[in-house]
Amino acid sequence: MRLRMPAMRPAAAIVLLTLTTARGAAAQQAAPAATPAAPAAAPLAEVLTGAAKADYELGKSLFGNGDFANAFTKFEHAYALSKDVRLLWNMAVCKNRMHRYSHVLTLVERLRREDRGLMTPQDWATIDALERGARSLVGHLDIAVSEAGAEVTIDDAPAGKTPLSGKVIVDSGTRRIRVDKPGFKEHVRVERVAPGAEVVVQIQLEPRVHAGKLSVIAPPDARIALDGKLLGQGQWDGTVPSGRHALRVTAPGMTPYESEIVIQDDELSRLSVGLTPVARGPRTGVWLTGGAIFVATGVAVVVGVLLLQPPPAPPIEGTLGPTRPTAFGGRW
Repeated sequence: MRLRMPAMRPAAAIVLLTLTTARGAAAQQAAPAATPAAPAAAPLAEVLTGAAKADYELGKSLFGNGDFANAFTKFEHAYALSKDVRLLWNMAVCKNRMHRYSHVLTLVERLRREDRGLMTPQDWATIDALERGARSLVGHLDIAVSEAGAEVTIDDAPAGKTPLSGKVIVDSGTRRIRVDKPGFKEHVRVERVAPGAEVVVQIQLEPRVHAGKLSVIAPPDARIALDGKLLGQGQWDGTVPSGRHALRVTAPGMTPYESEIVIQDDELSRLSVGLTPVARGPRTGVWLTGGAIFVATGVAVVVGVLLLQPPPAPPIEGTLGPTRPTAFGGRW
């Protein structure tokens, strides 16, 4: 079966391919004897076999029940298996009933390219009428992007890479345009397209900067430093490269606050820091008298005897390796 559209109501009817055979026979009888007509193609139900035929029959049943989306899927699969272009016509009829007129035009264009005489002149007259109706119901997007090689999608369907070869035919209504290229921020916008209208879309892509925002709130007299660099006092807000950073907040008489923070691309990190006073113990005095050390704690005196000459350590046998500098510049 091939789904065909009458000239007055292109989206209303299904016509069996056996009618095509009958029309071919009539045309052959009317043709001059010296110019025999090409034999009519056998109906799809007779040509298709196996899984292609099963998908075709199920698609026909789904179409009759008004399930045009699943009918399209079955016809599409049957076409992939058989490459019979008459299935493209069935697919176009399904899209027409789904009001996806831009898809109708795409399928008709494919049908024109791939037909090898299976479609009759009467078929093409009906197809032309359907095509004219579909063109009156679509719009065009004229998309210009500042960067070449960017991927463009419209309603999540690929439209190509920039620069696009021409205007993009779209169904009327609200269309979602997405443009993406590595190294640049993704650009998404929504455009309203009226039937028969042309919408010019100019997009300037912005380079992607790997940085985020940081906001630190601390006591008024606290000094805020990031990676060893003083940023400000009390509060600081600014842009920071993405990645890990060392934050330090200090104030007189307070225990320093130190933490590692992670900055994400295009995200805001907020941090509120509260400092605690430095812990203080009892007052302690130390003094040395002769061979003894006296330690005063304020309420008692502890006396200990310090032997100024400890016993000699036993000798260590071995050799010392070469000296090496330490982190503070001395030598072992």
